[in-house]
Amino acid sequence: LAGALLAMALPVAEAARATLRATRPGAAPLTLRASSSEEYWTIAVFDGGVESQRIEVQSDLPQTTPRLADTNGDGALDLWVPVIGGNANTAWDVWLMQPDQGRFRRAGEVSGLAFSRDAAWRLVTLGRDGCCSVSYTFLDITAEGALDGQSPYGKVPCEVARRAEEQGVPTIALAGTIGKGAGETL
Repeated sequence: LAGALLAMALPVAEAARATLRATRPGAAPLTLRASSSEEYWTIAVFDGGVESQRIEVQSDLPQTTPRLADTNGDGALDLWVPVIGGNANTAWDVWLMQPDQGRFRRAGEVSGLAFSRDAAWRLVTLGRDGCCSVSYTFLDITAEGALDGQSPYGKVPCEVARRAEEQGVPTIALAGTIGKGAGETL
């Protein structure tokens, strides 16, 4: 019996710690050391052996290891940290890599049963909407440090929003700061 209990406990213990390698274009990969408690995932990010960032995300999934995936099509692997799980959808905290800085920036949360890409490189989420229906959501994910009066003049998020509007697709802007002139931009 003790051997059976130990065998059942090992997968949880192994999932509580993970080392991930996040590749990035034109630079050495980042090393991510993830560990979980019952309430948080903590990810230490190392660039060239030096810790460049520490990320902490509240989670009820300490046994589900964070994942790496190129979320926005820039060739760098972004960090997906499990937040909430259940019998319907799983929510992930998405952190976009800033390849030249050796860091990640939080982009937001995405949830669903499954994720894939369409031909336009949009993130497609399959979600459950109750007992008998499912939905698909198409997302273009990009990040911007500041949304301000200069944003419409060449910044990627405004170009994404313009193209989405042409197709009748709603957009949401996420920015680190809202600067002068942002009201006119929106």
